[in-house]
Amino acid sequence: MRTWLALVIVLVGTSLFVDTASASFTDGACRGIMGNREIYKKVERVCEDCTNIFRLPGLDGMCRDRCFYNEWFLLCLKAANREDEIENFRVWISILNA
Repeated sequence: MRTWLALVIVLVGTSLFVDTASASFTDGACRGIMGNREIYKKVERVCEDCTNIFRLPGLDGMCRDRCFYNEWFLLCLKAANREDEIENFRVWISILNA
């Protein structure tokens, strides 16, 4: 767990040097959310759990960026010990990005 925390701290530290005008840390507006709200809730739960684990400001938005299609979401999936469900999440994210 300490390794994950150290990795997150390093990633957050380096992300502070990114130009925030060009980097959007907002929800990323999933195009396929309409009609798939249950799927959205399942995927969003990973970001909520991750935010509760690490308590880093802005982590929930970074996890949701580009409709969950980013490295932060994968980090959060690992931190929440849900790596065994990665194929399900890939399918769900592709539905939300449709």
